[in-house]
Amino acid sequence: MAARLTLPYAHLNLRRNPFGELPPEERTALAVVDLEHFREPLESPGFALQLLGESGRGKTTHLLGLRRYFPDAPYVRIQEHEAPRIPWAPLLLLDELQHLPRPARAVLFRREASFAIGTHADLGDELDRAGVAFETVVLRGLDLERLRAIVARRIEAARRGPGPLPRVSDPALITLLQRHGDDVRAMEGELYDLFERLEGVGDGEV
Repeated sequence: MAARLTLPYAHLNLRRNPFGELPPEERTALAVVDLEHFREPLESPGFALQLLGESGRGKTTHLLGLRRYFPDAPYVRIQEHEAPRIPWAPLLLLDELQHLPRPARAVLFRREASFAIGTHADLGDELDRAGVAFETVVLRGLDLERLRAIVARRIEAARRGPGPLPRVSDPALITLLQRHGDDVRAMEGELYDLFERLEGVGDGEV
């Protein structure tokens, strides 16, 4: 008698739950972001891209998405009440920079470098005082088309083999948008729980 297939998520034709936490390199590859027009200004020192938004709006995803163009750029996530070591590099990807004390930010912005910044607080006045040219992208709002692309890409990346995959229907995606607004992290959490419960390939209904 053939052994019964018991690999996790094999019944869904998946290698893992698509909405679990991803390593940075895979998060870079799967990011649904449009930042190519910032590539040229970030190649020169004295420029900052400020990604401004609340938790779950995609700041980290956007920062890591820049590694498509700058694979060697170091990514540093600033934790509250910590003094991180920020390496010297032509471009720095700095997440949660609002946690770095203001005097330390002033020193940082004097470096001969460019910066991509994820922050909850608008640091434009500080960048301006430091003589750093900058543009701010406010991460707010999410439409059905982009959410559909995010979800489909995550599911496809977890594919185990040829054949059909679970999909999340448009009505389910609309429910997520109504429930969570533009909080992608909250949606991923709900989808993670949904995929843990799925019994087979078919529409995932939220």
